[in-house]
Amino acid sequence: MTDYPTIAAQLLRLLRKLRRVGPGQPPFEEVGLSSAQLALLEWVSAEPGCRLQGLADGLALTPPTVSVGVRKLEEAELLRRHPDPDDGRAWQFELTEAGTALLERVQRYRCDKVQRLLAGLTFEEQQTLVALLERALKPVGDGTSAGDQAP
Repeated sequence: MTDYPTIAAQLLRLLRKLRRVGPGQPPFEEVGLSSAQLALLEWVSAEPGCRLQGLADGLALTPPTVSVGVRKLEEAELLRRHPDPDDGRAWQFELTEAGTALLERVQRYRCDKVQRLLAGLTFEEQQTLVALLERALKPVGDGTSAGDQAP
């Protein structure tokens, strides 16, 4: 029988090591954002003009939690709100130029990180790694959200 605790410990060690793969500190950490705030930015980027409730639903968070994150992103001038033309009581959100630029840097960082990870593998090994990860994650469910994008 396979020793699952040992395998789990090995995988956890590798996941910690994976976080350190990359060209330095992630761009969102350089500007003092949390990964949760980055997920908010990514959601707004994918759904420009979204409302607070849509953000909360999409990220499976409560509106008060999202409201705090949105406020911090506005203070950092990465996100802005404007009145919803269809509902004067609601707000819509969009990225600022600085928010868009930050997400572009994050995407470049992620691409560089993946390239570094895959560099030591043959094309066939890369395909096998991706296939195994897809198979391992399938039982977890889709779980797709803005924050579930590349590492």
